[in-house]
Amino acid sequence: MAADQNVASTTTDNVPLPPNCEVLTTEWGSKVYLLGTNGFCQKCLQNVTEVIQRIRPSIVSIQSCPAHLDDIALKEEDALKKLQISSVFLKLKMFFMAFLGDGLVASMLYKQEILLSKKTGLASDADFRQALNERKKVPNCKLHLADLPEDALICRLWGYPSILEKWKYGRRLQQKLKQEPSNPANSHDLESSQEHRQQELETEFADLPAFKRVLISDRDRYLAYSLKKAAEPTETEKAPVVVGIVRNEHMDGIKSNWNKVDLDVDLLTNVEKKYVVYEALKYGAVMVVFTYFFTRRIRNRRTMDAYFNVQRKKD
Repeated sequence: MAADQNVASTTTDNVPLPPNCEVLTTEWGSKVYLLGTNGFCQKCLQNVTEVIQRIRPSIVSIQSCPAHLDDIALKEEDALKKLQISSVFLKLKMFFMAFLGDGLVASMLYKQEILLSKKTGLASDADFRQALNERKKVPNCKLHLADLPEDALICRLWGYPSILEKWKYGRRLQQKLKQEPSNPANSHDLESSQEHRQQELETEFADLPAFKRVLISDRDRYLAYSLKKAAEPTETEKAPVVVGIVRNEHMDGIKSNWNKVDLDVDLLTNVEKKYVVYEALKYGAVMVVFTYFFTRRIRNRRTMDAYFNVQRKKD
């Protein structure tokens, strides 16, 4: 009897896989095909296409959250247009991101995305965009978002690292921005090596334990938990097949957390009260700075008027 064409195939034995793809199995028999990517590499897009087409999973899980879904759902050319901005507008956006948005680190990471986009001709999260497109070609294949919510991640970024660590990480990102971006294809080939990945993480987060915990370790825990939850049995499938697409730096952490029972992982999604206090202080500080420069401008105008003996009409 021919297989039902309306159901995603889950026959995945002896399927050839890219070098940076691992197969993880749950206690109930579900398989998760974990594919590492770096987001700005044509080879990664090809790997995403090959894995989804060969595996034909019931679920495609990507390292993203609902806040970024609209951008990922864009066509590649539309996503590129959003990143094609002038240097003046880029500086303004970085300023507003630093003081009114997600902070200085987020603004520098945004600039890094712009530079990589210009070098590669791909918008950020091109691999996730490719996964969304390939998922639509597999009947009844569902989408799962595996990453921490954006507000929880930002809350942890502001709450855990000390001021000294933030300053060090900001300096490190600034130095990286001054360097010529490396070829993402070459970087991806290197990142396929576990030894290289570990060495890169040690170099990038040396003397930055809080940033490493928030950006890497805690996300590894949550991604492992989230991917495993995506592979839970349903009424229609006892052992769903999942393709999980994550950044290369999380591959090892997900594997090491896979068989652990993490009772506190749900706490990672909490937005703590001190983050709300920080928001109030941030906007208060911006208002103080704005008021200072505004009143200073008025004082300077009065000084100039007095110097030139200018009398202004009163209403």
